[in-house]
Amino acid sequence: MVPAFVLALGMGQKHAVATSLAVVVVTALAGTANHVLRKSDLIDWRLVACTAVGAAVAAWYGTELMRNMSNQQLTRIFGILLILVGARMLMLKTA
Repeated sequence: MVPAFVLALGMGQKHAVATSLAVVVVTALAGTANHVLRKSDLIDWRLVACTAVGAAVAAWYGTELMRNMSNQQLTRIFGILLILVGARMLMLKTA
């Protein structure tokens, strides 16, 4: 979503990241509610309990770090991360 928000909508990188996080919250709630209402056994609630607190703390401090960076710094870091992840995906052997 972030690249689409930046390229298609002309948002600054910080604005795009923050907006994307808000969209993910809504999407995650809808998907989780569907699993719960349909009594799906696909969610590992123990894993959710173990990782959710750490993820929330990391997100809190990550947003503080993001606010202290310039849009240019954030864009460069994000671009490098995309290149690295894309290269790794291209090198993975599929089953």
